[in-house]
Amino acid sequence: MIMRIPLAALLLLLALPATAANERNLNHWVEHELIPIVRQQLVEHPRFKGETVMFVILDDNAPSPVSNELALSLRDRLLDAALHTPGVLLGWQQGRGGGAERSQPVDCTRNDVHYYIGIELSKRLDDTYSAGLRALDLEDRTWVTGFGSSWRGKLTPIQRQAVSNIQTDKTFLGARDVPFTAEQTDLLAAHLAHEMTCTLSRETSGNYIVTATGAETTPDVLDGTAELVSNNLASRLTLEFTAEDEQSNATLSGKAHRIDGPLFQYWLTITPKNPDGDLSPLSASAYVSLPSFGLSGKNTVAAASTIISMPKTAKDTLLGPLRVLRTQHSPSCRGCSLLTANANADAIVFFLQYQPNYGLVRLANNACRERTAAHVITTGSPMEFPIPYVPMGRSNTRETDEWLVSPRADTYYAIAVADARAARRLANHLDKLPMRCSDAVRFGLRNGALQNWLDEFAMLTARSAQHVDWRAIEVRDVL
Repeated sequence: MIMRIPLAALLLLLALPATAANERNLNHWVEHELIPIVRQQLVEHPRFKGETVMFVILDDNAPSPVSNELALSLRDRLLDAALHTPGVLLGWQQGRGGGAERSQPVDCTRNDVHYYIGIELSKRLDDTYSAGLRALDLEDRTWVTGFGSSWRGKLTPIQRQAVSNIQTDKTFLGARDVPFTAEQTDLLAAHLAHEMTCTLSRETSGNYIVTATGAETTPDVLDGTAELVSNNLASRLTLEFTAEDEQSNATLSGKAHRIDGPLFQYWLTITPKNPDGDLSPLSASAYVSLPSFGLSGKNTVAAASTIISMPKTAKDTLLGPLRVLRTQHSPSCRGCSLLTANANADAIVFFLQYQPNYGLVRLANNACRERTAAHVITTGSPMEFPIPYVPMGRSNTRETDEWLVSPRADTYYAIAVADARAARRLANHLDKLPMRCSDAVRFGLRNGALQNWLDEFAMLTARSAQHVDWRAIEVRDVL
């Protein structure tokens, strides 16, 4: 039987914009080709029988903990299909059922992932995009032959925007590249409880009768994490807890160690009271990012301005001291001032300004490009960037090593990045700041909105700290 398409419907299809057709093409590949192939292969292919798999984003043939919104949405559609396919075994992070799992037995075998099912999305030289799926055998580090699919085409404006939106893959939550945040202590506790449960399952000598010490060497925001973990463990009947110290043979405690800037590693430890007995010390750990905490580990407040711990640990200092010079004959501007520094390495530099009572903005030249402008510097050449005129006769400038939510003086920041991929991630986050590209004052981010933006910026910087350097200078009496 031949199906005839009504003329009106045909005209409607022909009238659809090309971008809509492209979006359907990508969706058609995912829904009608990719998902059926993956479901069939994971169930029928002999190499996946009884094996645990994890769906990841691939970048340079390796799983990436940081990707983009579009790639992660494609991965999540595959993951959702796998979750609803009988016989597919998923790694714990992707197969867990949330809080309902607390009262159920923990399947620690799902910690041992045998295959990565990876999707890779990349831009081609002709502005089209390609997407592909492959399976990596983690034991022998080889790709599974006969498995996979690929697509190539143009993305819609919405999809291109999704590609530019950098996001972390929460599958790796707790790893160094994707640390927990201060608002995720419940997830941190569940993660540590799972890890400790599986560690305990491998112990064969004796029973642990535990009492919590109540003492935690942590920033205030992490106080009580060990108690939350204890509650998780007790609900799973993993450990025997007692409030009587004389009845216990081990203690449970938590401690946070500063790794770099805002990055901490939180360790949960069960320590036997008798070091010469049969019981072994047990531990589990995860990374946590706390950008709003100073070097003392406590929340630091100075002049009602929270200090943000901003990493600047490039292997070699990329920029020399930041200075402000007045100029009348610069090719960049006439009658303006220049933000200058010596370039000690090839790098990409971004410029920000905090204006008292107006907030933080990103600086651009007179072209006023919508996207964040990247200023390229080369080793041995002076960095110069025009800023609004500074009357040097009555101004006062000083370098500062602090990032404050509300500085009292105009503050300029130069952020140098020696890695192109890290620079792209930072630029996408900088795009969220209002832009100033003229002498006119521009309202920027302030107060709570700025605090949130700086916290996320500090986390992005921490992930690429070996490639990032920054300098800041306060300037008073700026017009």
